[in-house]
Amino acid sequence: MLFGGVGQAVADVEPGAYTSTTLSGGIVLLQRDARVEGGDLVLIGRYPIHSTPAGGYVDLFPGHRVELISDGRGGYAGPAYFGGVVIGSITLTPR
Repeated sequence: MLFGGVGQAVADVEPGAYTSTTLSGGIVLLQRDARVEGGDLVLIGRYPIHSTPAGGYVDLFPGHRVELISDGRGGYAGPAYFGGVVIGSITLTPR
């Protein structure tokens, strides 16, 4: 009997300059310049982007994860989690 694996499709977050917007409860908490380079999201520090089929995710610090899901227009948006609970959202809009 032969066993084979099927590779997981990935959609990388594209390198470039973005505006990062963090929201919670519909209120903008932080808006700043960001960039994606070398597989990292560069904000205040450098955070590795882990590829997923829809884009990627970033662990900003222990327990705090943001998902970056392609919006189909060159940007990304997704939920922000703390301890596995949705606490807000993030958008990356191309500059």
